[in-house]
Amino acid sequence: MSRGLARRRGGPQIFWEAGGREGGRPLLLIRGLGRSSSYWLDFRERLEAERWVVVMDNRGVGRSESPDRGWWTEEMADDAAEVLRASGVERADVFGISLGGMIAQQLALRHPHRVARLALGCTTFGGRRAVRVPPRAALALARAIARPFDESIRRTAPWVLGPETLARRPDIVETWVQIAASEPRSRRGVAGQLLAAARHATYDLLPHLRAPTLVVSGDADRLIPPENSPRLAARIPGARLAWLRGAPHDFPTERPEETARTLLAFLG
Repeated sequence: MSRGLARRRGGPQIFWEAGGREGGRPLLLIRGLGRSSSYWLDFRERLEAERWVVVMDNRGVGRSESPDRGWWTEEMADDAAEVLRASGVERADVFGISLGGMIAQQLALRHPHRVARLALGCTTFGGRRAVRVPPRAALALARAIARPFDESIRRTAPWVLGPETLARRPDIVETWVQIAASEPRSRRGVAGQLLAAARHATYDLLPHLRAPTLVVSGDADRLIPPENSPRLAARIPGARLAWLRGAPHDFPTERPEETARTLLAFLG
């Protein structure tokens, strides 16, 4: 296991950590809105059995810095490229979920030499052509920013996990609360990430993406409408589309084994 801080010129310090199978092909994981790398939980462990896994805290959350101004997914992608450089990885497969999927798109577009294969989970190309986040979900996220972090996590959990999982596995939400309590949290940072997601727009650029790509989504996603996934796959040359039937937005947490199996089958 290794860890460190990456900083590109003029950017914030970005925390990263790497571990897993020595000599395994590198795999970069990029989490979504308000989530640090600690939230990968046992999904990360399943991947580390097969791969050398690099994780990072996106700017604004966890152990990474939060700039004073707003930012864009392009800048977050540049952070990810710097993390790969700092961790000694020249080229990696990349899996990004939600906001992390938006960052992963930008990473493959802006730094194509860094991305071998690309997997995009429950995400969107954004902009006016995308199916928008339901107003109730957007309002819930906006309100959550102003609340205490433990209350915020409990209020937003029904938007990212299925009702059966919430009833059967309340320990997941409590683990999230413990992570939030143990790490630095910044309302400004989460707001900055929310702004970056709202600004994201790659529709016109995606036909230029050359990395072999998998788009994977749960068809019970209540946060980012699943209709975005086939539209996203259609914009990327040769992209494959995979569905996790009945899965919610945070399917790596709810179905870690199935997600890891789907991901590794594509990555090889």
